Amino acid sequence: MDLTNRESELEASDNPFAKVVLAHLKARETKGDPANRHRWKLRLVRGLYERGFSAKDVRELFRVIDWLMELPSPIERQFWQDLDNIQKEKQMPYVTSIERRGRAKGLHCGIEFVLKMRFGQDGLRLVPEVKEIYDEAQLEAILNSLETAATPDEVRRVWATDRA
Repeated sequence: MDLTNRESELEASDNPFAKVVLAHLKARETKGDPANRHRWKLRLVRGLYERGFSAKDVRELFRVIDWLMELPSPIERQFWQDLDNIQKEKQMPYVTSIERRGRAKGLHCGIEFVLKMRFGQDGLRLVPEVKEIYDEAQLEAILNSLETAATPDEVRRVWATDRA
């Protein structure tokens, strides 16, 4: 609380703990004011990029800021859209290993569903092999191939070719 009057100093600091302290102060200050909290959360995250923190540090600090400065759903969606714009500007995507695994899991589920719908049990025999693949581009290629593949073997060629 002694640092409340030193917010500009905290914001200008290259010390990651200064960002956490400022996030905490702003979380307290914006309680019950989601629009202002959104503005500050975005400002804090943008500051992480602008201060030259590594991608890993941005992700770690973002997790803390995101936890401290929770937003209501509609504003949260806007925040993520704003964050995507910042990431495109800075060419530093915020994607954690957990998110990559989540995307892969979603693609696995989609592929399994389409394999079952298109090829029945023959298609489902490919599922154990597909579940060994975690490369997002490769999984998307598999999913896209399901639109035109005539047999499960044609689908298998997508990843067999990539691994050869």
